[in-house]
Amino acid sequence: ATPTCPRGDCAMPTPSDATVDPSVPTEDPAWRELLAEPAERFERRIGKAKRLIYPRRTAEDWRKASFASDTALAAQLEAIPDNGPRIDTREVSREEFVRDWEQPRRPVVIRGATESWAAGAAGDRQGRGGAWSLGELLRQYGGERFKVGEDDDSYAVWLKLKYYLRYLATSRDDSPLYVFDSSFAERSGTSRLGRDYAPPHYFADDLFRYAGERRRPPYRWFVLGPARSGSYVHIDPLGTSAWNALLQGRKLWALLPPHVPKEVVQPTPKLHGGREAVAWWANVYPKLAAATDPDHRPLTLVQTAGETVYVPGGWWHCVLNLDVTVAVTQNLCPRSSFDSVWRRVVKSRPKMSKRLAERLAVDEPLLHQRTVELAKLPPEEKGGDSSSSSSSSSSSSSSDSDSDSGRRSRPRRDRRSRSRSRQDRRRAPASHRRSRSPVAGRRSRSPSRPPRRRQDDDDEADWREKRRRRLDAAADAGKGASGSRAAC
Repeated sequence: ATPTCPRGDCAMPTPSDATVDPSVPTEDPAWRELLAEPAERFERRIGKAKRLIYPRRTAEDWRKASFASDTALAAQLEAIPDNGPRIDTREVSREEFVRDWEQPRRPVVIRGATESWAAGAAGDRQGRGGAWSLGELLRQYGGERFKVGEDDDSYAVWLKLKYYLRYLATSRDDSPLYVFDSSFAERSGTSRLGRDYAPPHYFADDLFRYAGERRRPPYRWFVLGPARSGSYVHIDPLGTSAWNALLQGRKLWALLPPHVPKEVVQPTPKLHGGREAVAWWANVYPKLAAATDPDHRPLTLVQTAGETVYVPGGWWHCVLNLDVTVAVTQNLCPRSSFDSVWRRVVKSRPKMSKRLAERLAVDEPLLHQRTVELAKLPPEEKGGDSSSSSSSSSSSSSSDSDSDSGRRSRPRRDRRSRSRSRQDRRRAPASHRRSRSPVAGRRSRSPSRPPRRRQDDDDEADWREKRRRRLDAAADAGKGASGSRAAC
């Protein structure tokens, strides 16, 4: 028989040869129709996305660690204890949260923060549920594109949601592709997602709002992924804090305090399974859990639907999806972390720091005075994460326009970041067309061809953000801080 994926790089099982994930609402008519469609078209789209994101991986590489069929690993992950402290928004005031959790920089699981959201809870087998249930996502946004990664040139890689959901339902990859989309609330086709939730009131005081939407980095993400997807261990950039609200499924978290050395949480030897979250849990976590130094033993917690995890700035964290998960996450700059965030912003994002200082001078004079004091300190004293009276006064973290990853107050044009269409490539001179280098999957550029301009605002933002992360990583290398913001 003719293979459905002749290039051999799709590695996407179909409903006929793999069990559909139990989280999928198979009794929903829209899902039944999706799963009944021929596999070839889906395999082509998924295969192309994989080649762009990981051009050196073969079909065998996506499954060579056999994590999907490793029953011992599955049992090990299920047995990890849930030691996360929990609070309820109906019982703990904002002032108490700031005093007991934000200022001491202690992680916590928050209950009750998502009850009023239109995003709602997970759907049932018939697909009934909140606006972010798998059934509603397929019906409302199946034809819209979401970001699933970046290629080697830092261009965003996009997939229609219906193709990704079909992949999600049947994937047996060791570490599957993961939707981690920061511009979902700005694109016209998906902007309604941004109105389906509101940041918990604990995080209403995000100081990055003063930088303006055009200057601040991306700060909110729509997150969707199957079991075994997740984020490799990392620290959020610029010293920012974060919250992650889960609407469906379960996430497994490991958190370690900022003073734990990088070489402890990110071992140098290559892991079996690569630099992926599932490989970290399989290879690194068992060693840390048995460490003699109690500070090297991670705080572990299992986040369930309806819970929100607060991650203070500087904390290492590795997140693994135990089931199909749907979540939203935002980064922010709370007052208690102002000193540490400000010194990083000044070093790596001078334009943003200038805009932020101008606004603070008008709206937050005490914080502006603190920026002046920090500028006068010797470098070794600037490195401290002290909190002055002005920087530790009140509150928490983010609002609709908060945190460390976004820019935008003006709505972006609804242009998708894709490579030029086939029609454009046909019209282009032969010398300007892309060619394949001898290394499989890598692009080469004609010497006479000028660098391609970034043609989309979202893509430009992604590229600039990745460059800034590299600068953050270089600046913080001596302190063991990771500059990459991974999907949680």
